[in-house]
Amino acid sequence: MTTRFTDGSFQQLSCVAEELALRLLLNETNVTLETFGLLNDGVSAALDAFANNVYEDMDHEWLYDDSTDGIDESAVGAALGVAPMSFKAWFTPFNEGRYVHPSAADESEGAAQ
Repeated sequence: MTTRFTDGSFQQLSCVAEELALRLLLNETNVTLETFGLLNDGVSAALDAFANNVYEDMDHEWLYDDSTDGIDESAVGAALGVAPMSFKAWFTPFNEGRYVHPSAADESEGAAQ
C-alpha cells in the first residue's frame, strides 16, 4: 500500500486490511511528528482532512470496540451496509474495480461471507 501511495498508482483504499494499515500509519505519523516537535495545528489539520477523505467509511474502527462485535453479521449491519469484518474478509475488495491483494486474488465468489 505504501508503494501505491508513493508511485502514483494509488486510487482508493480497497479493503478493510488497507483501512487498518492506513490507521496504523497515520497513528505512527502523529507519534513521530509529535516526538520531533513537528506536529503543529496546520499539519494536524492536513492529516485530519486526509483521513476524513481517504477511508471508504469508518466501519473498520468498530473492530476496536467490543460493543459492536458482530454488527457486520446482524440486521443492523446489513441495513447500514457494513462490510464483512471477519479476518478472512479483510483483503476482499469493497467492490469491483478496486485493487485486489495477492492474498485475495484466488478467492471464489462469496468467500468473504
